[in-house]
Amino acid sequence: MFSDWPSELVPQQGWGDEAAISAFKDAIPWTVGRDFVAGTAKHLAGSLGLTKPGPPTKSKIIHDKQLQVLMPALGHGLSFPLSEIDILRDCVNVYCEWLSALLPNPKSSVPSPILNDPNHYARIIINHFYYLFVPRGAQGPDVINRQAVLCHRVLRTLQNIAQNSPYLSEDTWQTLLMFLLHINSALLSPPTVKEDAGEQLCERVLSVLFETWLLACARCFPPPPLWNALRESCQRWRHRAGLIEQWNRINFALTRKLICFMYGSSFPEISISEDDLNIIPTNMSKDCIAQVWYRILHIIGNPVDLSRHTVISKTPAFLKYAISSALVIEPSQHPCLQMLPSIFLTAMKGISGLVDAFLGVPNTSLDNLNQKGRQISPSSVSLSSESKDNAARLLANGRPKCNSILHLFGPWLFEAALINCNLQASPGSQHKSDAGGGASSGARRPVSGFGGEVAKKTTDAPASGDHSERLTNLMPQHFQGGRAEALGALCRIFCSKKTGEEILPVYLARFYIALHQGLRESDTAILSPHESSQPPTQRYSTKAGMCSETAASVLVNGVDLFRLDLQGVVSLVPSVLGVLECVLPEGELSTPLQLPVTLLRRAATHILLSILPLPLHFQGLQVKEIGNNSGERLALSHLRPQLVNLLTNALQVETDPSNTQMLLGGLLFCVQDAALCEVMDSISQHNFSTDRDHNIMSSGASDTVSSHGDYNSLLDEACEVLPEGGLGQMSATSFPSSSTTTTTHATMLTTTDGEATPILEDSDSAHALFVRSIYLVCHRLISSWKSDVNVSLAGLELLSGLARLSIAEQDGLECKRAVKWLCDYIASQCYRPPRAHSKDLHSTIVAAFHCASVWLVAHPYLLQDKECLATVLEVVELGISGSKSQVKSSDAPRLKHEKELKPASMRVRDAAEALLSCVLSQVGTFPSVCGAESLSSLLDEMTLLRHCNTWGGSDQLTRDSAAQHFRYFVAQNSIMLALLEQPLGNHQVCTLPDPQPTVTALIRGPFGRVAWTMQLRHLPRHKSSAKLYTVNPGRPLPMNDVGIKHNVKPKYFPDSVERIPLCKADKSVPSLESVIMNEEKSTLEHEKLLQILDHQIAFEENVQRQVERETSEYPDVETECVAPSLCHEFQTARLLLSHFGFLSLDALQESVESAVPSLVALDSSMAGFARDLEILDNTNNRTVDTAHVFYVQAGQTAPLDILSNVVSCSSVHPHFMEFLNGLGWTVNVHQHPGWTGHVSTAFSVTPQSQEGTIDSNHGGSGFSGKTHVLYWSDALSEMAFVVPAPSQGLTACHPSSSGNINTVGLVLDSYDKAVSGGGGGGSGSERSDSLPPCDADVEGSSSISSHASQTSYGQGSENRSRKFGRQTSAVACSDHKVYIVWLESFDDCYTFPALELLPETVTGLESSSWKDKEAMVYIIFIHALTNGLFRIRLQGQNAKLNMAGPLVDGQVVSRRVLGTLVRQTALNMCRRRRLESDSYQPPHVRRKLRIQEMVQKYRYEMNEPEFYTHLFTSPLC
Repeated sequence: MFSDWPSELVPQQGWGDEAAISAFKDAIPWTVGRDFVAGTAKHLAGSLGLTKPGPPTKSKIIHDKQLQVLMPALGHGLSFPLSEIDILRDCVNVYCEWLSALLPNPKSSVPSPILNDPNHYARIIINHFYYLFVPRGAQGPDVINRQAVLCHRVLRTLQNIAQNSPYLSEDTWQTLLMFLLHINSALLSPPTVKEDAGEQLCERVLSVLFETWLLACARCFPPPPLWNALRESCQRWRHRAGLIEQWNRINFALTRKLICFMYGSSFPEISISEDDLNIIPTNMSKDCIAQVWYRILHIIGNPVDLSRHTVISKTPAFLKYAISSALVIEPSQHPCLQMLPSIFLTAMKGISGLVDAFLGVPNTSLDNLNQKGRQISPSSVSLSSESKDNAARLLANGRPKCNSILHLFGPWLFEAALINCNLQASPGSQHKSDAGGGASSGARRPVSGFGGEVAKKTTDAPASGDHSERLTNLMPQHFQGGRAEALGALCRIFCSKKTGEEILPVYLARFYIALHQGLRESDTAILSPHESSQPPTQRYSTKAGMCSETAASVLVNGVDLFRLDLQGVVSLVPSVLGVLECVLPEGELSTPLQLPVTLLRRAATHILLSILPLPLHFQGLQVKEIGNNSGERLALSHLRPQLVNLLTNALQVETDPSNTQMLLGGLLFCVQDAALCEVMDSISQHNFSTDRDHNIMSSGASDTVSSHGDYNSLLDEACEVLPEGGLGQMSATSFPSSSTTTTTHATMLTTTDGEATPILEDSDSAHALFVRSIYLVCHRLISSWKSDVNVSLAGLELLSGLARLSIAEQDGLECKRAVKWLCDYIASQCYRPPRAHSKDLHSTIVAAFHCASVWLVAHPYLLQDKECLATVLEVVELGISGSKSQVKSSDAPRLKHEKELKPASMRVRDAAEALLSCVLSQVGTFPSVCGAESLSSLLDEMTLLRHCNTWGGSDQLTRDSAAQHFRYFVAQNSIMLALLEQPLGNHQVCTLPDPQPTVTALIRGPFGRVAWTMQLRHLPRHKSSAKLYTVNPGRPLPMNDVGIKHNVKPKYFPDSVERIPLCKADKSVPSLESVIMNEEKSTLEHEKLLQILDHQIAFEENVQRQVERETSEYPDVETECVAPSLCHEFQTARLLLSHFGFLSLDALQESVESAVPSLVALDSSMAGFARDLEILDNTNNRTVDTAHVFYVQAGQTAPLDILSNVVSCSSVHPHFMEFLNGLGWTVNVHQHPGWTGHVSTAFSVTPQSQEGTIDSNHGGSGFSGKTHVLYWSDALSEMAFVVPAPSQGLTACHPSSSGNINTVGLVLDSYDKAVSGGGGGGSGSERSDSLPPCDADVEGSSSISSHASQTSYGQGSENRSRKFGRQTSAVACSDHKVYIVWLESFDDCYTFPALELLPETVTGLESSSWKDKEAMVYIIFIHALTNGLFRIRLQGQNAKLNMAGPLVDGQVVSRRVLGTLVRQTALNMCRRRRLESDSYQPPHVRRKLRIQEMVQKYRYEMNEPEFYTHLFTSPLC
């Protein structure tokens, strides 16, 4: 920069007014001169008032000639040896006081000539001060401390004058700056030795120099010769650590000011100390700051020269030391050069900190530079924080482009990153150490400062103790810390690339070379050119368990390398893979100092997850390895076995929970990607051609259950009978070790010519991965993961994902083992000691039960195995009762009534009941005839009644009137029976001439609603058509022999009873005759009563004979014998209950007397019964979740703009619609019986047709929920995917972001009012007329009121009925949102208006007090890369049960599995939220509680006769 300007730094011997002082010394002898100087200095110092009390005396020096005599003497006194410390102190005091003439208020002791011309005499004094700082040679520490005290006094005085003097002239400024340069050169230029004055004063003199220089730049800008002098001086001081520290300090202060006015106040500021805030003068202009910043930045030359001790020691001071040394050595072998690695590291940290400052990394500060291991901290903020996903962005949005930063720091960083790398240099390349060498020279030349001569001389030197201590022995490994810092800074620069930003190819090429060299570097050896010709798997392998500083820095700072659209980055895959094999599979890992092993492994895991999709995505791609000139190319598809083995081996040794969950997510991705790839390859014979590229993501919904038979086809494939050989033990080839696989594939990784044929080896096929994953995860779950709730949940989520996969080579034995291991896991968790039982433990058990349900539904053939069925039922018994009936096969089973009911917890019991219900009702039958949209029957009371023979269809049928035709009973306090005794008008009834006793039952239980029609038959249905009797059997022939009729009067006592004599006891009771005869009145009454009885008996006998004559058909000879008429009226409800044992004498007595009887009759005529019945029907028996999908174009932050993107397909990404189709299938909200994303349209089918069509050109707005949504369900869960679109009321919904809290409340309140007005309309009415306004609030209290006000708003708690079960609330589980956001620009994830979009995501399940500040928003960001892959970012997982999989923050996934993985992640987020909530109740528990509440509200209060009467009475009577 200043090479054309001469330096003003003249030789030190001719500076400091040497001529005048030499004349004074030569004129008189030393002793005389000493006494003269001592007396003069003492006299002048005494008048200053410093040593004596009182004010200073006015100076008597009034002429310039007097000063011409005194000042040389004082200057001569400043050169005295340190033994004359008193004289030196007096001289310093006098001169410091006289310099106050430059201040606004000078001291009175200042001579008048100095006051008249202060700048002239100030320059002389400043020159004389130089002699005070000149080193005096080897002195003791006490003597040096005395000199330091005086030097500090002078520096404070000069700094005070520079800051506060208004009279400094330009010449004085230059003299002051030259003085500071000279004293720094005198103190710092010589090599550092022990007990050196320069070492003690280094920091102080440098700080004064730079701070004064900055003041001069603001007031009197130094000329170019002075800048050149400063630059040359600093380059001679680079062996001093203090220089680099002060250089960093000044650079940070200037950069802070520079960034502030360049990028604005919103840009993150550098954190500096309060003292450094005032370094930069406030009056310095912006242009001046920019000029000074750039010049100071280059003031030490090329910082990379600090790694070359031969360059640093090429100074006159080092040469003089080498000549004068007793041992003649090279200047480059001075012992002080041993500090160069530390100095080089400090310099690289400073440059790295400046890079972070321009990138906008928060909390960039000078203090962080002084911490060891700084090279791995800036980019690792996201790695080291497990629960800070919602923290501030790592990089500023308005940061400069990568090219701009590389223009500034690229030459230094590239050169530092390639230290000691054996690169092939161009013929004309020469070594240049100047900073102006440019970027072009940094990557071509072999940057090695360790010459052969120096190394030889070091080797040949004697090994004596004194000599070895003084000789430096620097090796390339000593500078690996600075090199690692440079590589880390480069990684952060390139990882800061914005979407659509282009980086110059020359920078990319140099960056890849630097990374290649850094990744192959070892701490113990440098790879030779011979090693570069070895196979890739051997070439990049280092010592097991070792990781160099450079490789560690690349891993930690370059986690985003493969997540960006960096051109040609796949060429680094072999190099990175070699380092990953040294980090991930090793249990005992040695890392650089101050770098946690967990952090390094987490960074390696992130990179591994970014590389996993590359082999299958770029199957036919061949890349040329960096630094390989042999022409060999590597097929990426051949690296897949190595990646798979690396992933599985890492899972086996990983102990950190977060890292383990990330690896599990990558493992599930590998299995699903391989499975879908094999399916697609079987359909299309060519691999990944563009002809098939139009609908890749639609296959991502392979586990999507549609109502059109997709799921049935999958089940049919799974239920095929497998050959016996397929159920055998897994072959050993399915589990190759890492070393075996590496060696096996090393010979087939590269090809010389022609395209590689993409193949999937046996070890990485979908089936092999499926089996390996089951073995690995199940074993680790039982052995080491069972104590960590997050890892256990992640493993169970992975197993659930594997269960839904459709793999061609399905292995039934492995599936059976998976279920067996799941049951063993549940049992081991339940049997853990009581002190180990906690909420987290029970959460894992609940999740395991859910996982087992998924496996059994997906593989129903497993229950055909008796052993598997017994295992499942045993664990269900364990969950419900807390113990098994038969612990060992040899034990006698304990019956149910013999066991004490002690489940691990109520949550565990509920989960076991859900699994049992799934086994009995869903396994093998899902989806039902109603489709996957509903597990319950779609028939209700009104539908059944319309099909009855007795319903004419004339009157208006409502739910209230329909309920009057049914009898309602509740059995076992959990199952509601609605019995209809009227036969249905179906073909089975109408075609039969003789009706059968028929009853139609609607059975509502905790797990849904089913409809059954039952008939009482004495014969099977296929024999019912045969007549067992004739219409006219004919008259029978009379029989003449009718027998003898004997009229025998029965005797009640034997004849001998009359002959038994009576005893006195018999006579103690008088006879009736004796009593009557005693009283006349009694005799008359008795006779009258006998007459009445005789008359009545005669009358009744006469009537009976008359009736028999009139009605008797036989034995009338004129009347033929005919069959009796068939009965057409049956009390079928009574028959059904009787057959099921509910009407036995004991049961009836219990129904009357018991508080909770086995059978309870309900009064359907009470007000509110129909409404509560509808609420029960609308309480879903599966979990319901909603995800809202948004599309964000580049730079959008306004909600209206975001919602408007999905109106047209031309405004969205071409793959966006395919992604939506991969989430689920399309349903019409008016014809859909399941969940639709909003309670107003959910769980109801509108009779009138409202199909509507979706505009084919929509960009997602067709799934806004108005007419259609995307829907997915299985036997346990339902999920709706809604794409909000703009509507007419949008501006009213959220006029401003500040009013969104009140807006959400208004939306909910308005909806509540609309719902609360509903009474109990027909089934075709909107859900707003039949549902409570907030189902979550109803769940919040187990007491269900028939009044909308109590149900909706929670008022009138004193009127609520008695509560049952766990009194908890599910509000917390409804006040969370799941967003799926497609980003065109990845940086928009930091500005996405999540809270402002909350009004568009209301589902009706929120509590009435819900506000956006209480909502927990989970966001899945999706960014499409130009290479066809997709980058994922997760936000909002701050809860205890965090990191719901399978997607991982930062993961890169393929297009095939995007929809599936996003859906599974959204479901798992909601499931973990429910597991974490203390108030969540499973769906079947909520339904059971509603039934119990209806029992309390509508139970018939009857005694025993009334109950009998009710059974025999028609419902409408």
